[in-house]
Amino acid sequence: MSNNITVRRAALAAATAISLCAVFALAQPAIGQSVVAIVVNGTQMQFNQPPVERAGRVFVPLRGVFERLGASVVYDDGTINATGNGRNVSLRIGSNQATVDGQTQSLDEAPFIVGSTTLVPLRFIAQALGASVDWNNNTSTVTIIGSGNNRDNGYRDNNYRAPQNQSFYLSNETPNKSTRTENPAIHATYSEPISRDSLRVSVDGRDVTRQVYANAAGFDVTPSFMLDSGVHKVTVTGTTQAGASFSTGWTFRTEL
Repeated sequence: MSNNITVRRAALAAATAISLCAVFALAQPAIGQSVVAIVVNGTQMQFNQPPVERAGRVFVPLRGVFERLGASVVYDDGTINATGNGRNVSLRIGSNQATVDGQTQSLDEAPFIVGSTTLVPLRFIAQALGASVDWNNNTSTVTIIGSGNNRDNGYRDNNYRAPQNQSFYLSNETPNKSTRTENPAIHATYSEPISRDSLRVSVDGRDVTRQVYANAAGFDVTPSFMLDSGVHKVTVTGTTQAGASFSTGWTFRTEL
């Protein structure tokens, strides 16, 4: 009799252990997947394939963010072509080279495929389409603000004012029109104080925020990479100390 009780208890303990392991496994994210939340224009996005974090970059299924930002997408034999907000963006699976409006830009990490889903770098895609991108480390949330109807959102050439905050603008931009150096010192001041932690600066789609020296009044940065001859775009996004978001920038030409 005691032997039967011992056997039943052992079987029950084994079944309980298996159930707990199954519950624990379901509760854990898959290897390589992130628990990052993506909010686009105030709406948190839901994906069948969760966002993936790789080498410090967040990757998301391509169509969701593209289309949310007003872009149409054509996928053909590993090449991703998107058109929206007056811009043309092209990427290729496994390639660290992309083009924005015909200009070649470098990616830190190439697009890749998980199962049947193509994943693209979130920050690059959003900024290439003229949107501002903000990262909240405390909540692991990426907030993207863009417009599907504004052709020029994100850049200005002369007196452009970002649509998110009509009163905000940059001044004293350097280089203003052209430069003859491959490593120009880039500088600008703000029309009103900003939140330093929210500031994001990119040059030709490459994030240089970590190299930026900034305060509430302005910023300075010298990119660690050399600039080729041609037109270059500086993108500046963030929020003001009053809490209003902005997305703006300017262009200049390098003449070597």
